[in-house]
Parts: sequence; structure tokens; C-alpha cells
Amino acid sequence: AFIKKGDRVTVIPYAGGSSFEGSVSEVNPLVDTNGMVKVKADVNGEGKLFSGMNVRVSVRRNLGEQLVIPKTAVVLRSGKQVVFTLKEGRAMWNYVHTGLENATEYVVSDKSRKGVEDGLLEGDTVIVTGNLNLAHEAEVSVR
Repeated sequence: AFIKKGDRVTVIPYAGGSSFEGSVSEVNPLVDTNGMVKVKADVNGEGKLFSGMNVRVSVRRNLGEQLVIPKTAVVLRSGKQVVFTLKEGRAMWNYVHTGLENATEYVVSDKSRKGVEDGLLEGDTVIVTGNLNLAHEAEVSVR
């Protein structure tokens, strides 16, 4: 549901070399037994891409302005997602609900903007390492 005709793609051969840009030309709506769909893209391979070649394909889509945080910032507390922010030398926890994700980041849903304290907001200093055993209002120092 997130890939649409016209979305930008980047193709990078596993064998190395240049990356190639293109756009999605077709999305087959049939879902196979593995939950996958077939997507076709028009890419200018400049004679360097061949049928059967192993490549990595990234589909890029602008989803508008979103609050995005590193995955390493999210820890679980009693089965709930928590992000610690730094406020006046103390770790403050904020309950969050994550949405879309890629390999390294989560989108924080709008309903996460109301946490234990003031909520998780754009511009907050988010603690991304050393946060596994943190407690709410624990003193922290930045290194």
C-alpha cells in the first residue's frame, strides 16, 4: 500500500559500481503466498544492468513531515515502547507508538506526542545509547 506508480527508486548492483535512478512503472496488486507483490521500475541502466543480476532496490517516497527517531532510541518497559530524552541533566521517559520504519529509523505517530512529561517533540535531545537500563529521572551525563 505504500508503493505507488511514479515513486523514485535507486538500484545498486551487489557486484558494486554505480547506482541507478528510476521510477516505479507498475505495481501488481496480487499478493503471493509469501505476502509479496511484484513491482516494476523503469531504470536507466546505461548498459550496466542485465536480466537476472542481483541488485538492491530502494523505493523512496515523500511522506510529508514526520517525527523520525533512531531505532536505538526505543527501549521496552513493561511491554511498551519508551524513548528517553535529556532534560536538565536527567533522563525523562516518553511513551511512544512507532509507525513506519526502515533499517535504522522509526516514524513516531502523532498520538505519541503526549508522554509522561511534556511528550516527545521535535527538537528534544533523544538518548540513543546507554539507555537499556535507564530509569525515569536518572541523572545522566553526555559524552
